[in-house]
Amino acid sequence: MGMLPLTRLMSTQSQRRRRRQIRARGCASDRCSSSVAKRKREVGRDDDVSPGAKRSRYSGPHLPEDILCHIHSLMPLRDAARTACVSRAFSQSWRYHPNLNFTNKSILGSDSNGSGMDFIRTTKHVLKKHSGTNVKTLTLELHDYKSGWRRRLDSWLLIALTPGIEEITLSFGFFAKATYKFPCWILSDRITNSVRCLKLQRCVFCPIVELGPFRSLAMLRFFQVRITGDTLGGLLSNSLALEWLELNSCHKLDFLKIPCQLQRLSYLRIYLCRRLYVIEINAPNLRVFHLEAEKVIELSFGVSVKLKLLYISSPDLASYIRLGLLSNVPDLESLNLRSFRQIASPLMLPVRFLHLKEFNLSLTGQGVSEAYDYFSLASLLDSCPSLRNIFLNVSHKCVGHQTMSEDPTHTRQMPGQQQHGNLKSVTILGFCYAKSLVELTCYIVENAAASLESLTLDIHGTHLVSVYGAILKPMYDGKLVEAPRTLLAIRTYIQRRIPSTVKLNVLEPCGPCSSSVGH
Repeated sequence: MGMLPLTRLMSTQSQRRRRRQIRARGCASDRCSSSVAKRKREVGRDDDVSPGAKRSRYSGPHLPEDILCHIHSLMPLRDAARTACVSRAFSQSWRYHPNLNFTNKSILGSDSNGSGMDFIRTTKHVLKKHSGTNVKTLTLELHDYKSGWRRRLDSWLLIALTPGIEEITLSFGFFAKATYKFPCWILSDRITNSVRCLKLQRCVFCPIVELGPFRSLAMLRFFQVRITGDTLGGLLSNSLALEWLELNSCHKLDFLKIPCQLQRLSYLRIYLCRRLYVIEINAPNLRVFHLEAEKVIELSFGVSVKLKLLYISSPDLASYIRLGLLSNVPDLESLNLRSFRQIASPLMLPVRFLHLKEFNLSLTGQGVSEAYDYFSLASLLDSCPSLRNIFLNVSHKCVGHQTMSEDPTHTRQMPGQQQHGNLKSVTILGFCYAKSLVELTCYIVENAAASLESLTLDIHGTHLVSVYGAILKPMYDGKLVEAPRTLLAIRTYIQRRIPSTVKLNVLEPCGPCSSSVGH
């Protein structure tokens, strides 16, 4: 009797649930039908009347205009142009696109090398349609330049270089038939106030009148730019916010004086400026200095700078050390020296570098004479008690150098030698059996045994080494002939001095593979 009412109740509830599901399906179907009908009415209004009338373009998402402009500004130039062609919502913001980058990869409809009339027409069309406002960056890379193009380029810059622009990049290819004279008259005070980065390549920079102050200029990069020392000095004295300065192959530059007013300058790179004979640096907060030059007669730091990294590459490396350049950089942490001219006399540091942690010395090709004594570098290392890493590149033939087999006496020791308690890693590229080089290696191992972790002796000797890393090239015949004698010298004089805590890696002639010599 009790089960019957319960069964009836469950049946009633089940029927109610089914009726609710049926009603829900009906409502959803009605809503769907209503939506379809609404879309049909909208399409009918768009297509109205004439079957041959064109359907209007998709207008894009319904977002505020400022948000659409911001989205459009984040697109590369090519994508922004394509979007403006298919979307009415972006067709107006295209006229205010902030990043005008005209290169052979970023522009629509241009030829493959960015030098033909197709490239010119496309660039002209884009700039003509642009409003001339809201431009933040301008990049113009032309692989060619002819003297007849000057007015056209001047007009382009006049359109794009407007108040508020932050980055200007202008470059021409190696095969340009003429040299473009940058129109400095365009750089009005309203423009110089906002420019943060100026990069010029293969052109002339010679303002007729003195330019106003560049209050925001943080980076200046000149590559093959014809500019004199006086002009550059005036530009630097008006760029008190400058942080980064690069001068590459500016062959008309005869001297460089960096005023002490450049308090923010932290990076300076000078590369192959052939006529640059005088360099005077007074920037007190300079941190990194790269110098690659053939000959500099006068090189000085007018103040004691806080330099951390110094890189000097020159055929006459010893002359730079004699100039006393290193006397005013007591806080140096990384020192890179490279020479490709014969050096016979020892390289002696004028002062002790208490904070130096990285030392790189490259004496390649004909950079070492037969009389050069590698063991003299031991005193140089003793001047740097905080050294952690040593990298030596001595890739040259051992022929002519005194060898251990010619003088089998004990290796030399330094008087009053000191222990190196911080040295972790030593790498020698182009290691050979020259007696002085073997003696130097033994000296390092014996005086850094407590801290040394790895010693790498690469006898390939054909690595092309730069500040960007090392590239392995095939071993030349001279090194291949010397390899057996070099391996014998390592096993005879160095291996027995290696503590068990130090990993010895010898890169043998079999290829770029490391094999450990057994203790």
